[in-house]
Amino acid sequence: MKKFILSLLSLGLLASFTGCGSDEKSTTNKEKVLKLALWDANQKPVIESMISNFEKENPGVKVVVEITPFSQYWTKLETAATGGQLQDIFWINAPNFTKYAKANMILPIQDLADNKAINTEAFPEGMIKMYTYDNKLMAAPKDIDTTALWYNKELFDSLQLQYPNDNWTWDDMITTAKEIKNKTGNYGLALGFSGQEDYYEIISQFGGRVISPDKKTSGFSDPNTIAAVKEIKQLLDEKVIPSLGEIADTRSSDLFQSQKVAMTYSGSWMVKQYMKNEIIKDKVDLTKLPLKTKDAAIIHGLGYAIYSQTKHPEEAKKLVTYLSSKDSHDIQAKSGIVIPAYIESQEIWTDSYPNLNLHGYSNMLPNGIEYPASLNTGKWEDVMNEYLNKVWMGELTPEKACEIINEKMNSILKEEA
Repeated sequence: MKKFILSLLSLGLLASFTGCGSDEKSTTNKEKVLKLALWDANQKPVIESMISNFEKENPGVKVVVEITPFSQYWTKLETAATGGQLQDIFWINAPNFTKYAKANMILPIQDLADNKAINTEAFPEGMIKMYTYDNKLMAAPKDIDTTALWYNKELFDSLQLQYPNDNWTWDDMITTAKEIKNKTGNYGLALGFSGQEDYYEIISQFGGRVISPDKKTSGFSDPNTIAAVKEIKQLLDEKVIPSLGEIADTRSSDLFQSQKVAMTYSGSWMVKQYMKNEIIKDKVDLTKLPLKTKDAAIIHGLGYAIYSQTKHPEEAKKLVTYLSSKDSHDIQAKSGIVIPAYIESQEIWTDSYPNLNLHGYSNMLPNGIEYPASLNTGKWEDVMNEYLNKVWMGELTPEKACEIINEKMNSILKEEA
């Protein structure tokens, strides 16, 4: 990580002399080309419709969308950064943001916030904080995601059980999950052991933290965090939820789509997939997460970042400004693919599937907690997953695993200072 940061910092000095980004020669007589990097091919038609509007308003500017699958995206982005060939604008997420911001690979856009070209008050405060570095806005919020409780109405009807609702508590969910298991032999609830969609959420619901708000210390010494880990282990021991091995064979979302489980935690990015599934699309719905100690949920979302050495900084800023407008977010909202970060556009998204209670997601946003991330997110996430998996498999007690995670995570965070 340090080697990568140092190489990028050195490159930043070199690039200031050479210039990178779009590879066409910029002249007053030629069209200026901006490259936009993203990873989700499903969003390309929506992005391109927004870009078409931008190009009509900005003759002489051409935007080329370049798609790299998520599994390869960060590797290719790092290679491009090291070689001074980053795209002019690129999608960034919270786990990778600080690395690129610290390496001076992102052009600050605080000026756009200061002159109200980007209205920061139109976005959730947590999203603005997420993409602020050294007191400067570095990326424009694109979308926002969180988690809700999905359930199969048909399975609940067959057992004459009340549907989950916004007033449900954690105990209501667990009691119902046990009842379903006892009556049918199938799991009432499944977790994916995937971080944001489940144990990050559960830790937040129990009042704990994965990382401190200032990103300097681990949250695994917090009694509430330890209590959340203990609760998940108890659910495993009582066979209320599928084991880690079962989930490794069949993901929780696949169990839900095959109607082998009645409830599951799912991120808002799963809406489109569930609604494309002919088997369940008319049988499922969702509601906000059940209340435990705290009505909370992890929020995350993507941002549009501008390469610090783009040849066309003004044009890039114009594009990011347009992509941050209400008009662009309305277009994104109507597609139903993702929740727009722009608050006033979110109601359009909730109406994109009239048969679903998408307010189950939007109702979580006001109490959103910033996605846990720091400079070396991947490093301490590997530690966390390694030792939590030992808990799920019965190799370590929750208390011992949290102690080890806390010690190792704090050591990693101390190196970031």
